Amino acid sequence: MIFTLSRGGENVIAEVQRWQYFLLRIGVTQVGGIDGDFGPKTETGTKIFQVQAGLTATGKVNEETLLKARELGYKILPDDYYHKRSTIEFPKKPIDLESPSNSSRNHTFTCFNFMQLPRASRPDAEAIVIRGSCDGSLPDWTTGKITQIDVPQLKFAKGHTGKVVCHKLAAPLIKRLFEAWEAADLLHLIMSYEGCFVPRYKRNQATPDAHGHSEKKSSDVSALSNHSFGSAFDINFIDNQLGHVPALCGHRGSTRELVELANHDGFFWGGHFSKKDGMHFEINRI
Repeated sequence: MIFTLSRGGENVIAEVQRWQYFLLRIGVTQVGGIDGDFGPKTETGTKIFQVQAGLTATGKVNEETLLKARELGYKILPDDYYHKRSTIEFPKKPIDLESPSNSSRNHTFTCFNFMQLPRASRPDAEAIVIRGSCDGSLPDWTTGKITQIDVPQLKFAKGHTGKVVCHKLAAPLIKRLFEAWEAADLLHLIMSYEGCFVPRYKRNQATPDAHGHSEKKSSDVSALSNHSFGSAFDINFIDNQLGHVPALCGHRGSTRELVELANHDGFFWGGHFSKKDGMHFEINRI
């Protein structure tokens, strides 16, 4: 048995995402985007593919359509694939990896001085302004440490602006991870992207003082987000809100299948925090 799909059918949402990504990859842009909804646009995109492939244009992803798509690189999964991965324990928390400590991230990505403006002048409640490096070697830490890179694997992700802004040391790891996800045929799982360099406190951990605060050192403040160092990014935030159980494998927006390869490349998953953050991937080691 294979996963067939249709408008109004009992579809596995992740398989709808896979089909939508496939259509986009081969240039059937009428599908719209990756949203997990087999609606009119996906039905139209399916008909276009069927006509191009010499099949009857039913708009349904039946076995004949899937087998034709497989000739073009579409991956057909075994029918027990999602059942094996359906629990909240998947994937297992790694025993040799953890969230980076404040000491380790300041050592790896280097310490910076920062301040917080009055609330009326902040674009975000937790936003900070980064100044120079703590050792005085860089008058502008951001200019010295942050770069922009191309990550073509994100071209269909909502929120992606064409460049990933991250720490220079994080750049090759991020590129390698997205290449690994592509090689493993997992890019259909990435519906939206945010980050990577966003100078701020962790959510709800900024000073409650509306006046902000004067200059501090990042090495002295453990409440800063790893996004402040340009060493973390978020995927599918709508379906993986902070403090909620991350979307299960097979469900809309699940990031769980991405975790094993991320762990292998030194990224820790926020779904393994005590306060779950299933959208979040952060670098533990270089």
